[in-house]
Amino acid sequence: MKTHTTRFATLTFLMVTAAAFAADDEAAMKKFTAPDWTVPGVGMEMKLIPAGTFTMGSPQDEICRRDDEVQHEVTISKPFYMAAFECRQREFYKLMMPKDYDYELWTCFRGPLHDGAAYTYRFPSVKSGAPNPVGWTYPMDTLSWERAVEFCAKLTAVEKQAGRLPEGYVYRLPTEAEWEYACRAGTKGPYSFDEDYSKSAVMQKYTYFGDGGYYTFGVGDTVSKRKPNAWGLHDMYGNVWEWCLDWHGPYEAGKQTDPKGTPEGKEKIVRGGSCAPWPLVDEAHPYLRCAARYSFRPGTDYLIVLGFRAVLAPEVQVGK
Repeated sequence: MKTHTTRFATLTFLMVTAAAFAADDEAAMKKFTAPDWTVPGVGMEMKLIPAGTFTMGSPQDEICRRDDEVQHEVTISKPFYMAAFECRQREFYKLMMPKDYDYELWTCFRGPLHDGAAYTYRFPSVKSGAPNPVGWTYPMDTLSWERAVEFCAKLTAVEKQAGRLPEGYVYRLPTEAEWEYACRAGTKGPYSFDEDYSKSAVMQKYTYFGDGGYYTFGVGDTVSKRKPNAWGLHDMYGNVWEWCLDWHGPYEAGKQTDPKGTPEGKEKIVRGGSCAPWPLVDEAHPYLRCAARYSFRPGTDYLIVLGFRAVLAPEVQVGK
């Protein structure tokens, strides 16, 4: 009886969630006049990011700066939508797993990677050791670039069939330039907030990072109270590194419009830092900055610190 009750609660949660998003204005979304858009069925909330020009990279005197953050002017020529939160398990599993999948019977702490389970799937209770309910609001983690691209491609196919895609737009990973532009939200400093980042209490208003262990934290639920940036994007720093489309490489010199990075490489760019308990440098986290860059091989699928955030943006081709 307990299992059936739990399943009913889970299904009710998903149905109520989907119903709550039914009022979104599809016509306004296609004209890029709607500030918010939630993907029907999947429940992924998105925020409108306007077109514009910004300075990408960081000045030489920025704290924790690395040599590959050379400043240059970048124009994002068209508006796009970006997920307000890192892709959550409820969104990923709903699209990628069979509709009749029995989540309550999948009780293992760390699910088999070939089934695409997050490391924090049914994370065990610290007190009892028994598995908790499915971590619907936790970010999808332990995820390769290839798997993230697969999710975006499948979502594009579903939404294209439903006739809900603006012409020339698809769901995909953001380019590195789009990611930093959205993260900054019109700001120019190391962070998108003008507060003392050397204080842990300040950082915890906007981000989640490790306090001695590798553990992610839920996003967009009643427990999470972290503040978004000026464009409504949450957790642009910490929790999981977010895959970008680009190969890692040096920035091109001069002004650029809609850059896609180097045409080939060995590792894909990730942005935003993670829950990893990196040591502080001069009272700052070296990777929890707008301009901070890092990279992993695209097939890496065993690290809790890897996730993604989708965009609804113009279709682009990048080197493979």
